[in-house]
Amino acid sequence: MDPTTLRLIQGAAGAASASATYVDDVFSTFLYEGTGSSLAINNGIDLDGEGGAVWIKTRTTQAARNHTIVDSERGKDTGNSFRVLYPNLTDTEYSPGSASNATVSSFNSNGFTAGNNANTNISSGDYVSWTFRKAPGFFDVVTYTGNGSAGRTIAHNLGSVPGVIIIKCTDDIDDWIVYHRSLGNSNKVLLNSTAASSSTPHFHNTTPTSSVFTVGNNNSVNGNSLNYVATSLPTTINRLAQIATKRLLSVEVIREMAVPAALLLILDTSHSGC
Repeated sequence: MDPTTLRLIQGAAGAASASATYVDDVFSTFLYEGTGSSLAINNGIDLDGEGGAVWIKTRTTQAARNHTIVDSERGKDTGNSFRVLYPNLTDTEYSPGSASNATVSSFNSNGFTAGNNANTNISSGDYVSWTFRKAPGFFDVVTYTGNGSAGRTIAHNLGSVPGVIIIKCTDDIDDWIVYHRSLGNSNKVLLNSTAASSSTPHFHNTTPTSSVFTVGNNNSVNGNSLNYVATSLPTTINRLAQIATKRLLSVEVIREMAVPAALLLILDTSHSGC
């Protein structure tokens, strides 16, 4: 990008600051080839100091492998391996139990280290990883324990009103519940299913705010004594002053973007089986 265009983008986003945080500092799409042994993925994202999440999927058909998500809030198990959730399944959280079976063994100041689990690092396998760093107005991940009471509020650190919220119970077999602002606060869609969106009390018919979101008493989001992880993203990324210099990025409105998206997630909300 030439300097003039860069300055125009900075001015439009209010980001002409020496301390600006670039999109490249908080998000990465990274392709790599597996080695079958510990493999450092250097994508420039500070997960060790800032926290965040990594989503990994095989790109080859040599074997059927799950989507894999790890994050800083659930952290590691007693075997020093990151606890795993599979967004294509309703399974409970998986603990590898030992470094020898880790999907991801460490979060680093410049990326992460993939273990030798086949879901993330089989020899000669092709993989894609999406890394999200926690940052105000970009991405947040929190954990909480349910109390079974409808109208429960959960604090988040996004610093803006979430446009997307994804919740998974980590110790019960259940769906991944997705709130999207375009569906309203009385509907949900499932990340792990091809079902159409449906009316739901999961978010207690309450629109999230810049500090909290509200859940009902369904076991998928707030069962008594059950544990949950929730990630949130804003409606658009390029609204931020800090994140609009190297590239503009939007998680919803493609026409607002100055460059092609690095990640586009599509869920059909009106037809089942798509």
